[in-house]
Amino acid sequence: MINSNFGFTPLKEVWLGDTYPESFYDNLPNEVADPLCQITQWCQEDIGKLQKFLEGRGIKVRRPQFDSIEDHLGKNDQLVKPPITPRDHYLVLDKTLYSLHHNEELKRDRWHHVMDEYKQLGYDVQQPKHLPINCMAPPSIVRIGKDIYVDPDAHEKMWGFCCQAMVELAKKYRVNICSTGGHSDGIFTPIAPNVIGSSHWKTDYSVSFPDWEVFSCPMPKELNNFIPYQNKNWSIPGTHDKNEEFSKWIAADASDWIGEFQETVFEVNMLVLDEKNVVAMKDHPPLTKWLSERGITLHIFDFRPRAFFDGGWHCLTLDIHREDTLTDLFPERGDNGVYYREDMG
Repeated sequence: MINSNFGFTPLKEVWLGDTYPESFYDNLPNEVADPLCQITQWCQEDIGKLQKFLEGRGIKVRRPQFDSIEDHLGKNDQLVKPPITPRDHYLVLDKTLYSLHHNEELKRDRWHHVMDEYKQLGYDVQQPKHLPINCMAPPSIVRIGKDIYVDPDAHEKMWGFCCQAMVELAKKYRVNICSTGGHSDGIFTPIAPNVIGSSHWKTDYSVSFPDWEVFSCPMPKELNNFIPYQNKNWSIPGTHDKNEEFSKWIAADASDWIGEFQETVFEVNMLVLDEKNVVAMKDHPPLTKWLSERGITLHIFDFRPRAFFDGGWHCLTLDIHREDTLTDLFPERGDNGVYYREDMG
């Protein structure tokens, strides 16, 4: 079923993204195809390990299917970004799955296999491309039951439409406008009631999450397998040797595949399985110890292409079914509506 109102209640079904099969790169020059095939191999190995772990805990895992390369070609017949980070385009609110702001040049939604199955089962699946909610950025929306937190920085260019969407959502929720500077899930993760793992980018949660305990990771050291040179010359995977042809291809045809990974703190971009178990890509020992002292176990699963796709395990997943209801953790806040809850930093 589709049901998710929090990011930390018991996880029952999840989407897990993927990159293209190696055959999709057959028409590219070797200097480009070889590193992309290496990335595919790493994805298959690393994502496969997490899938096995999740399924071992009784969690249903859904993956994208790749029927034809034609389904993934956009402008000038160039491959669009693989469906590696479903969190970028999909959002579950209560019992509704939204598919948002996709590349209209594509023939169909890349997750249509599982979405068609949901529709046949009578689940609420919406693709509201002509409605204001289509302008909302799922990675910058945090769900805490009756409270939804929306980052205005990620929605600045479409703020008027987003305001319309938030007014509509406020019929059911308290919508809290709270700045984090971009994708919220790269800044902090509510791990359990009263527990937040945060990056150094934001340290004050006194207004948005009053009295919650917060662990702030310091500015991270180098954690990436791809070492960028100046002017974004990418290295050959696993080495420090520049690959100029690969860099040129990224700049010309795949600039949207990559992000600003230098800013991402992968340790806090987490997939929470329940209030006692959380999955991260990297270990920050002080955070791990802090969580352990609160009865929370951190499970580490590396993802070697994380710098290339600029995604942690929260980005690479979408929680479809959690065992929860639309409850209120902040009843003192009163009625539904739209509220500014700006912290200092």
